[in-house]
Amino acid sequence: MSLAPADGKKGAANPKIADHGEKSCPSAHAEPGALLIGVVGADGIVQPIPTRLEIDADFVERASKSGVPEARFRFGGRCVEGKCKQWTGNSCDVIEKVLTGMADQNIAPAENLPRCVIRGTCRWYSQRGADACRACVYVVTDQSALVAHA
Repeated sequence: MSLAPADGKKGAANPKIADHGEKSCPSAHAEPGALLIGVVGADGIVQPIPTRLEIDADFVERASKSGVPEARFRFGGRCVEGKCKQWTGNSCDVIEKVLTGMADQNIAPAENLPRCVIRGTCRWYSQRGADACRACVYVVTDQSALVAHA
């Protein structure tokens, strides 16, 4: 299994990572070329990864052996806008639903902005700024395991 630093050096462009003014999806699927941006802790809070790490097919295969990777990790990839079911026509509905749900349930956002390797290109940050960052640590992409235990 390998995780390669995604250092942004010139070379072959990775179609999974946003660049040239594109936005990043902070809740992407585990697929070769995506960035590993966080690990879901036992408390359900995402712990950000401080280094840009690009995952490969071997990582996806190994991570999948223990269940759905998106239930245990957070991945970043290219925001595909209208090709995504979460796209509203002009924004991503995921962060809007998260922020609304947090307000409805009186969940306090994180006090400090967590470290983030994609903030500069992040779709959610571009939509909602620091509020999105403070809510981001509560987003688990695949919650099927949580629902199964409820």
